[in-house]
Amino acid sequence: MIFPLKITFLLAWLAFLPVTPASGQSVDRILLEAGNFRHEFGDYRGAVEAFALAIDINPDFALAYNNRGISRAMLGDDQGAIEDYSRSLEIDKNYSPAYLNRAASKYNTGDYYGAIADYGEALKLDPENPIAWYGRGISHLQIRYFIGACEDLNTALDLGYYIAKDLIEEHCR
Repeated sequence: MIFPLKITFLLAWLAFLPVTPASGQSVDRILLEAGNFRHEFGDYRGAVEAFALAIDINPDFALAYNNRGISRAMLGDDQGAIEDYSRSLEIDKNYSPAYLNRAASKYNTGDYYGAIADYGEALKLDPENPIAWYGRGISHLQIRYFIGACEDLNTALDLGYYIAKDLIEEHCR
């Protein structure tokens, strides 16, 4: 769904206001929500634009960088997504979702060692995250480190990520 031009201009105009009186929310937060809305409806380019406006207003908005990275990845721009996740982590080094997202984009670009490192950082922050265990496990499979892969995939399964079961049966017996 693409917003009509009027709404796009309205969002650009809102970028110059410090706070909207009706909601009390800052404009950067409103633009973040607009980007999230556009992303949810598959308008990834519109989402990137909305997140970029939020970043223009607040250059230290880690969540906006992360979310723009997600939309960029959906557009096939994993390198641009990695840049956004990295900027998000420069702002907030403890933001686990940015490590997960950057790891996924690194995996998609064939940087399996980089993905393993980022999944490891995410696990330091959130050791109970089954997606991080699974992601690191499949990254280990790509470099043919089966012992690490099987350990990580089994941990993901133990944490309830049942999609790991098929890979365990295929590679870990």
